[in-house]
Amino acid sequence: MLYDQLSRNRWMTVVLFVGFTVLVVGLALALEVLFLGGGGGAAYIAIAVIVGVLIFSWFAADRAVLSALRARAPNPAVPEERTLPDIIEGLALAAGLPMPAVYVIDDPAPNAFATGRSPDKGVVAFTTGLLQKMNRQQVEAVAAHELSHIGNRDSLIGVVAAVLVGVILVVCRVALRLLFFGGGRRRGGGRGGGGGPIMLLGLAVLILAPIFALLLRFAISRRRESHADVNAVRLTRNPEAMISALEVLDADHTSVDFAHGFAAHLWIEEPSDKEPGWITKMFSTHPPVPDRIEALRAIAGDSRYR
Repeated sequence: MLYDQLSRNRWMTVVLFVGFTVLVVGLALALEVLFLGGGGGAAYIAIAVIVGVLIFSWFAADRAVLSALRARAPNPAVPEERTLPDIIEGLALAAGLPMPAVYVIDDPAPNAFATGRSPDKGVVAFTTGLLQKMNRQQVEAVAAHELSHIGNRDSLIGVVAAVLVGVILVVCRVALRLLFFGGGRRRGGGRGGGGGPIMLLGLAVLILAPIFALLLRFAISRRRESHADVNAVRLTRNPEAMISALEVLDADHTSVDFAHGFAAHLWIEEPSDKEPGWITKMFSTHPPVPDRIEALRAIAGDSRYR
Protein backbone atom coordinates (compact mmCIF):
# COMPACT_ATOMS: atom_id res chain seq x y z
CA MET A 1 0.00 0.00 0.00
CA LEU A 2 2.83 2.39 0.92
CA TYR A 3 4.66 1.66 -2.33
CA ASP A 4 1.45 2.19 -4.31
CA GLN A 5 1.13 5.59 -2.67
CA LEU A 6 4.75 6.48 -3.44
CA SER A 7 4.23 5.48 -7.07
CA ARG A 8 1.16 7.70 -7.29
CA ASN A 9 3.19 10.54 -5.79
CA ARG A 10 5.88 10.23 -8.45
CA TRP A 11 3.25 10.53 -11.17
CA MET A 12 1.62 13.39 -9.27
CA THR A 13 4.96 15.18 -9.19
CA VAL A 14 5.22 14.95 -12.98
CA VAL A 15 1.67 16.23 -13.35
CA LEU A 16 2.36 19.11 -10.98
CA PHE A 17 5.49 20.23 -12.78
CA VAL A 18 3.68 20.04 -16.11
CA GLY A 19 1.04 22.20 -14.44
CA PHE A 20 3.68 24.75 -13.43
CA THR A 21 5.01 24.78 -17.01
CA VAL A 22 1.53 25.37 -18.45
CA LEU A 23 0.99 28.09 -15.87
CA VAL A 24 4.21 29.93 -16.73
CA VAL A 25 3.54 29.69 -20.49
CA GLY A 26 -0.02 30.98 -19.95
CA LEU A 27 1.32 33.82 -17.83
CA ALA A 28 3.87 34.75 -20.50
CA LEU A 29 1.16 34.81 -23.20
CA ALA A 30 -1.01 36.99 -20.95
CA LEU A 31 1.85 39.45 -20.41
CA GLU A 32 2.49 39.56 -24.14
CA VAL A 33 -1.16 40.38 -24.89
CA LEU A 34 -1.43 42.99 -22.14
CA PHE A 35 1.87 44.80 -22.70
CA LEU A 36 2.95 44.04 -26.27
CA GLY A 37 -0.31 43.39 -28.13
CA GLY A 38 0.65 39.86 -29.16
CA GLY A 39 3.06 38.93 -31.92
CA GLY A 40 4.51 35.64 -30.76
CA GLY A 41 7.64 34.71 -28.86
CA ALA A 42 6.12 34.60 -25.34
CA ALA A 43 6.16 30.81 -25.16
CA TYR A 44 9.90 30.76 -25.91
CA ILE A 45 10.52 33.37 -23.20
CA ALA A 46 8.47 31.32 -20.74
CA ILE A 47 10.43 28.17 -21.49
CA ALA A 48 13.68 30.12 -21.04
CA VAL A 49 12.41 31.36 -17.67
CA ILE A 50 11.54 27.84 -16.54
CA VAL A 51 14.95 26.53 -17.60
CA GLY A 52 16.65 29.44 -15.82
CA VAL A 53 14.67 28.85 -12.63
CA LEU A 54 15.47 25.13 -12.67
CA ILE A 55 19.19 25.83 -13.15
CA PHE A 56 19.14 28.32 -10.27
CA SER A 57 17.20 25.86 -8.10
CA TRP A 58 19.66 23.08 -8.88
CA PHE A 59 22.77 25.05 -7.95
CA ALA A 60 21.79 27.77 -5.49
CA ALA A 61 18.21 27.60 -4.21
CA ASP A 62 19.10 25.64 -1.05
CA ARG A 63 21.71 28.22 -0.07
CA ALA A 64 19.22 31.00 -0.79
CA VAL A 65 16.65 29.39 1.53
CA LEU A 66 19.19 28.91 4.34
CA SER A 67 20.39 32.49 3.98
CA ALA A 68 16.82 33.85 3.99
CA LEU A 69 16.05 31.92 7.19
CA ARG A 70 19.39 32.94 8.80
CA ALA A 71 20.42 29.33 9.43
CA ARG A 72 23.71 28.76 11.27
CA ALA A 73 25.94 25.89 12.35
CA PRO A 74 25.10 24.15 15.67
CA ASN A 75 26.76 25.72 18.69
CA PRO A 76 28.89 23.07 20.49
CA ALA A 77 28.52 25.01 23.75
CA VAL A 78 24.76 24.28 23.79
CA PRO A 79 24.09 20.63 24.80
CA GLU A 80 21.05 20.02 22.55
CA GLU A 81 22.85 21.55 19.58
CA ARG A 82 26.08 19.65 20.27
CA THR A 83 24.35 16.26 20.11
CA LEU A 84 22.29 17.06 17.02
CA PRO A 85 24.96 16.12 14.41
CA ASP A 86 25.50 12.75 16.17
CA ILE A 87 21.76 12.01 16.00
CA ILE A 88 21.63 12.89 12.30
CA GLU A 89 24.76 10.85 11.50
CA GLY A 90 23.36 7.71 13.15
CA LEU A 91 20.04 7.97 11.33
CA ALA A 92 21.70 8.75 7.98
CA LEU A 93 23.89 5.66 8.38
CA ALA A 94 20.83 3.52 9.15
CA ALA A 95 18.98 4.96 6.15
CA GLY A 96 21.95 4.47 3.80
CA LEU A 97 22.20 8.18 3.09
CA PRO A 98 25.24 10.49 3.10
CA MET A 99 25.56 12.67 6.19
CA PRO A 100 23.64 15.89 5.41
CA ALA A 101 24.77 19.35 6.48
CA VAL A 102 23.16 20.33 9.79
CA TYR A 103 21.91 23.83 10.60
CA VAL A 104 20.10 25.54 13.45
CA ILE A 105 17.68 28.48 13.18
CA ASP A 106 17.18 30.78 16.15
CA ASP A 107 13.41 30.72 16.54
CA PRO A 108 11.22 29.82 19.56
CA ALA A 109 8.68 27.88 17.45
CA PRO A 110 9.35 24.11 17.19
CA ASN A 111 9.90 23.22 13.54
CA ALA A 112 12.40 21.72 11.06
CA PHE A 113 12.91 21.25 7.33
CA ALA A 114 15.16 19.58 4.75
CA THR A 115 16.48 20.91 1.47
CA GLY A 116 19.19 20.12 -1.06
CA ARG A 117 19.21 19.05 -4.68
CA SER A 118 20.33 15.45 -4.02
CA PRO A 119 21.13 13.12 -1.11
CA ASP A 120 24.82 14.08 -1.52
CA LYS A 121 23.89 17.75 -1.03
CA GLY A 122 21.25 17.22 1.65
CA VAL A 123 20.66 19.81 4.36
CA VAL A 124 18.55 19.56 7.52
CA ALA A 125 17.70 22.52 9.73
CA PHE A 126 16.07 22.63 13.15
CA THR A 127 14.76 25.58 15.14
CA THR A 128 16.11 26.18 18.62
CA GLY A 129 12.50 25.95 19.81
CA LEU A 130 12.24 22.34 18.62
CA LEU A 131 15.55 21.34 20.22
CA GLN A 132 14.48 22.88 23.53
CA LYS A 133 10.93 21.48 23.62
CA MET A 134 11.52 17.91 22.44
CA ASN A 135 13.37 15.00 24.04
CA ARG A 136 16.02 12.99 22.19
CA GLN A 137 13.58 10.36 20.85
CA GLN A 138 11.28 13.03 19.48
CA VAL A 139 14.19 14.88 17.85
CA GLU A 140 15.29 11.58 16.29
CA ALA A 141 11.80 11.06 14.88
CA VAL A 142 11.76 14.56 13.36
CA ALA A 143 15.27 14.02 11.97
CA ALA A 144 14.16 10.71 10.39
CA HIS A 145 11.19 12.55 8.85
CA GLU A 146 13.53 15.11 7.28
CA LEU A 147 15.95 12.42 6.06
CA SER A 148 12.98 10.77 4.34
CA HIS A 149 12.45 13.99 2.38
CA ILE A 150 16.10 13.91 1.29
CA GLY A 151 16.03 10.23 0.36
CA ASN A 152 12.83 10.62 -1.67
CA ARG A 153 14.11 13.80 -3.38
CA ASP A 154 11.20 15.70 -1.83
CA SER A 155 13.73 18.33 -0.76
CA LEU A 156 14.63 19.08 -4.39
CA ILE A 157 10.98 19.19 -5.45
CA GLY A 158 10.11 21.44 -2.54
CA VAL A 159 12.82 23.99 -3.18
CA VAL A 160 12.13 24.06 -6.95
CA ALA A 161 8.44 24.59 -6.24
CA ALA A 162 9.33 27.39 -3.84
CA VAL A 163 11.38 29.15 -6.51
CA LEU A 164 8.75 28.65 -9.25
CA VAL A 165 5.98 29.95 -7.02
CA GLY A 166 8.15 32.89 -5.99
CA VAL A 167 8.84 33.80 -9.63
CA ILE A 168 5.15 33.61 -10.56
CA LEU A 169 4.10 35.71 -7.56
CA VAL A 170 6.72 38.40 -8.22
CA VAL A 171 6.01 38.59 -11.97
CA CYS A 172 2.25 38.83 -11.43
CA ARG A 173 2.61 41.47 -8.71
CA VAL A 174 4.90 43.65 -10.83
CA ALA A 175 2.76 43.21 -13.97
CA LEU A 176 -0.47 44.14 -12.17
CA ARG A 177 1.12 47.27 -10.72
CA LEU A 178 2.43 48.30 -14.13
CA LEU A 179 -0.98 47.63 -15.67
CA PHE A 180 -2.98 49.62 -13.16
CA PHE A 181 -0.49 52.50 -13.11
CA GLY A 182 -0.61 52.98 -16.89
CA GLY A 183 2.20 50.75 -18.09
CA GLY A 184 -0.05 48.33 -19.97
CA ARG A 185 -1.05 48.40 -23.60
CA ARG A 186 -4.23 50.50 -23.98
CA ARG A 187 -4.77 50.70 -27.68
CA GLY A 188 -7.31 47.91 -27.94
CA GLY A 189 -4.69 45.17 -28.18
CA GLY A 190 -4.86 42.25 -30.53
CA ARG A 191 -4.59 42.15 -34.23
CA GLY A 192 -7.59 42.18 -36.48
CA GLY A 193 -10.15 43.10 -33.80
CA GLY A 194 -11.42 41.26 -30.75
CA GLY A 195 -8.62 42.72 -28.66
CA GLY A 196 -10.90 43.55 -25.72
CA PRO A 197 -11.89 39.98 -24.84
CA ILE A 198 -8.33 38.79 -25.37
CA MET A 199 -7.02 41.46 -23.02
CA LEU A 200 -9.65 40.55 -20.42
CA LEU A 201 -8.58 36.92 -20.72
CA GLY A 202 -4.96 37.98 -20.25
CA LEU A 203 -5.91 40.00 -17.16
CA ALA A 204 -7.81 37.01 -15.74
CA VAL A 205 -4.75 34.80 -16.23
CA LEU A 206 -2.60 37.41 -14.48
CA ILE A 207 -4.92 37.47 -11.46
CA LEU A 208 -5.55 33.71 -11.24
CA ALA A 209 -1.99 32.49 -11.92
CA PRO A 210 -0.71 33.14 -8.36
CA ILE A 211 -3.71 31.29 -6.89
CA PHE A 212 -3.16 28.23 -9.07
CA ALA A 213 0.59 28.34 -8.33
CA LEU A 214 -0.07 28.30 -4.58
CA LEU A 215 -2.59 25.47 -4.92
CA LEU A 216 -0.05 23.42 -6.89
CA ARG A 217 2.58 24.02 -4.23
CA PHE A 218 0.18 23.01 -1.45
CA ALA A 219 -0.67 19.75 -3.25
CA ILE A 220 3.02 18.89 -3.47
CA SER A 221 3.77 19.37 0.21
CA ARG A 222 0.61 17.93 1.74
CA ARG A 223 1.12 14.45 0.31
CA ARG A 224 4.79 14.21 1.14
CA GLU A 225 4.50 15.17 4.82
CA SER A 226 2.33 12.16 5.65
CA HIS A 227 4.64 9.82 3.73
CA ALA A 228 7.68 11.19 5.54
CA ASP A 229 5.93 10.52 8.89
CA VAL A 230 5.48 6.87 7.91
CA ASN A 231 9.04 6.57 6.62
CA ALA A 232 10.34 8.06 9.88
CA VAL A 233 8.54 5.31 11.80
CA ARG A 234 10.00 2.68 9.47
CA LEU A 235 13.51 4.04 10.11
CA THR A 236 13.33 4.53 13.88
CA ARG A 237 10.99 1.58 14.61
CA ASN A 238 9.46 3.87 17.21
CA PRO A 239 5.98 5.06 16.18
CA GLU A 240 5.30 6.56 19.60
CA ALA A 241 8.28 8.93 19.22
CA MET A 242 6.91 10.30 15.91
CA ILE A 243 3.41 10.52 17.38
CA SER A 244 4.59 12.36 20.49
CA ALA A 245 6.75 14.71 18.38
CA LEU A 246 3.68 15.63 16.33
CA GLU A 247 1.73 16.12 19.57
CA VAL A 248 4.36 18.62 20.71
CA LEU A 249 4.05 20.45 17.39
CA ASP A 250 0.25 20.43 17.61
CA ALA A 251 0.19 21.74 21.18
CA ASP A 252 2.60 24.60 20.50
CA HIS A 253 1.02 27.64 18.87
CA THR A 254 4.16 29.70 18.30
CA SER A 255 4.52 30.84 14.68
CA VAL A 256 7.87 30.62 12.93
CA ASP A 257 9.36 33.87 11.66
CA PHE A 258 9.01 34.05 7.86
CA ALA A 259 5.84 31.93 8.33
CA HIS A 260 4.22 33.36 5.25
CA GLY A 261 7.31 33.24 3.07
CA PHE A 262 8.00 31.26 -0.07
CA ALA A 263 9.51 28.40 1.98
CA ALA A 264 6.47 27.78 4.22
CA HIS A 265 5.79 24.37 2.68
CA LEU A 266 9.29 23.08 3.52
CA TRP A 267 8.68 22.94 7.29
CA ILE A 268 7.55 19.76 9.06
CA GLU A 269 4.48 21.62 10.34
CA GLU A 270 2.48 24.57 9.03
CA PRO A 271 4.72 27.43 10.22
CA SER A 272 1.89 29.83 11.01
CA ASP A 273 -0.79 29.34 13.64
CA LYS A 274 -4.11 29.81 11.86
CA GLU A 275 -7.67 29.16 12.95
CA PRO A 276 -9.04 26.01 11.27
CA GLY A 277 -11.67 26.43 8.58
CA TRP A 278 -12.36 25.30 5.03
CA ILE A 279 -10.50 28.25 3.50
CA THR A 280 -7.57 27.69 5.86
CA LYS A 281 -7.52 23.99 4.98
CA MET A 282 -7.63 24.73 1.24
CA PHE A 283 -4.62 27.03 1.45
CA SER A 284 -2.75 25.05 4.12
CA THR A 285 0.67 23.77 3.09
CA HIS A 286 0.38 20.74 5.38
CA PRO A 287 -2.27 18.17 6.35
CA PRO A 288 -3.73 18.79 9.82
CA VAL A 289 -1.41 17.45 12.52
CA PRO A 290 -4.26 15.54 14.28
CA ASP A 291 -4.90 13.69 10.99
CA ARG A 292 -1.21 12.78 10.75
CA ILE A 293 -1.25 11.53 14.35
CA GLU A 294 -4.38 9.46 13.69
CA ALA A 295 -2.76 7.90 10.59
CA LEU A 296 0.32 6.94 12.60
CA ARG A 297 -1.77 5.47 15.40
CA ALA A 298 -3.48 3.30 12.79
CA ILE A 299 -0.17 1.70 11.85
CA ALA A 300 1.38 1.72 15.34
CA GLY A 301 0.19 -1.85 15.94
CA ASP A 302 1.67 -3.12 12.68
CA SER A 303 4.69 -5.29 13.50
CA ARG A 304 6.52 -4.06 10.39
CA TYR A 305 6.95 -0.68 12.03
CA ARG A 306 8.34 -1.97 15.33
